[in-house]
Amino acid sequence: MKTKIATILLFGATLTLAGCFSDGGSGPMPAPDTTGKTSTYQSTQFTLSFPAGWDVIESKDFTSEIPRETVLVIRNNIKNDTFTANVNIVKNDLQTGTNSLDYAKEVLNRQRTGLLDYKETKREIISVPVGGQGQESYYTEFEARLNATDPVLKFAQIYAASGNSGYIVMGAWSMQENSSVIEQVVNTVKSFRVN
Repeated sequence: MKTKIATILLFGATLTLAGCFSDGGSGPMPAPDTTGKTSTYQSTQFTLSFPAGWDVIESKDFTSEIPRETVLVIRNNIKNDTFTANVNIVKNDLQTGTNSLDYAKEVLNRQRTGLLDYKETKREIISVPVGGQGQESYYTEFEARLNATDPVLKFAQIYAASGNSGYIVMGAWSMQENSSVIEQVVNTVKSFRVN
């Protein structure tokens, strides 16, 4: 199980753009849950809603092989032999002046050229809450693999930039994952907001 999480985190690390940037939109964001089916993770930097019972792994609990840019992993509590659905958050240091949409475009350009069998299946403009204000960005879905021996995985991502920080919120699942888990991953990704 440790290697499956490490693989997706290392995958996420290949998508980061640490230190290579200078510092509006619409789309549905999940409504707050009043049924008790979700939990909320809140730090001083960001807030995220996720399915109740899923595992939360914070950076203080990461082993040394996890990239330092990864700040949080939320993983399905029902483990899978091939790949366990999860959401992770990568935080990159940026130079000032980058907005969320430009950051999203930079990350997507890097993914398109750096990943094997990359195939974008969805891209839509959304509004990501950053400091209480909506900021235009992308929500994307794509398929890819890190290297030739890895299976093709499916991903959902949003991107946010705030001051000197850029966030990639990445959900991942196997090609065989059931639709209810996929919906939970997508809703978790879309719930992200920068405080």
